[in-house]
Amino acid sequence: MKEAGTDAGTIVVGWLVKVALVLMILGISTFDAIAVGSAHLTTSDDANTAASAAASDFQTSHNVASATSAAADAITNPSEELVPGSVAIARDGSVTVSIQRKITTVVMYRIGPLKKYTVIRVKGEAAPPTS
Repeated sequence: MKEAGTDAGTIVVGWLVKVALVLMILGISTFDAIAVGSAHLTTSDDANTAASAAASDFQTSHNVASATSAAADAITNPSEELVPGSVAIARDGSVTVSIQRKITTVVMYRIGPLKKYTVIRVKGEAAPPTS
């Protein structure tokens, strides 16, 4: 015959394992969501910095290739790259660029349907510099 304490202990352990599993899944999901959000913000800042560098270079050189090179050089994060052909310079000297960043999360980049959220493409804009 089983003792009542043993059954109660098994129930409590089973319940604790389920709670721990749910908390782990929620924690990993939250961590991945924060990683994607944070990467989006920093990539947006980097895109604006690259656009500003391109606008500044274009003001002095009046050369699109040189401005594109300046934008690419302004990107310091190795996970980011300037999208080819994305540098657009308006007549007034303002510049728009696009940067793409691939982020590695704990789980999200390993799951096919969620993988698309780990590739971020952001536009950065900069007005022409004032003298």
